Amino acid sequence: MVVTGARQKTDVRHLSQTVSIVGRAQIENSRQSSLLPVLTEQIPGLFVTSRGIMGYGVSNGAAGSISLRGLSGSSARLMVMIDGHPQYAGIFGHPIADAYQSFLAERVEVLRGPASVLYGSNAMGGVVNIVTRKMQEDGFNTSLHTGYGSYNTLETELTNRIRKGGFSSVLSGSYNRTDGHRPDMGFEQYGGYAKLGYEISRN
Repeated sequence: MVVTGARQKTDVRHLSQTVSIVGRAQIENSRQSSLLPVLTEQIPGLFVTSRGIMGYGVSNGAAGSISLRGLSGSSARLMVMIDGHPQYAGIFGHPIADAYQSFLAERVEVLRGPASVLYGSNAMGGVVNIVTRKMQEDGFNTSLHTGYGSYNTLETELTNRIRKGGFSSVLSGSYNRTDGHRPDMGFEQYGGYAKLGYEISRN
């Protein structure tokens, strides 16, 4: 017997799996530089272990991990995608948690439960799909976000978006740092994201 899965648009109410969507408004209202704490708050069954005030790392233990319904990305059972493209080819073959920044996401779609028929063995626990931002109308938009708090914690983010006809671009950069709440827990991160696109037809 051969089982074949087909990817096509379907009303979320007709799906057999549980699907949750976190929109741009929820992401912005959270005031978080990373997507992971936003998903932890909004998605039932999704848990993240971190290392200190900010920073999640790429492996188990002190460096942190992502898990959905008890199955983690570090064990190749949770697939993370960006615009439908799998990201499991990171360091040691599992998601690079610190790379998922809030400034790049328009929305996040989370499928909870087995999805291996459509996405392969890496999706045994579920799928997290990050849909990146783009301008919907012609023009340009530049935004700056900064924050400062306890333990000398600094968060900055600068994003520029342009759309003219079928051409669109998104360019973002971020810098985050903290001394941490105890010795040897400091963290510093530079982030960047660029996206160019051309839409042949809107139909």
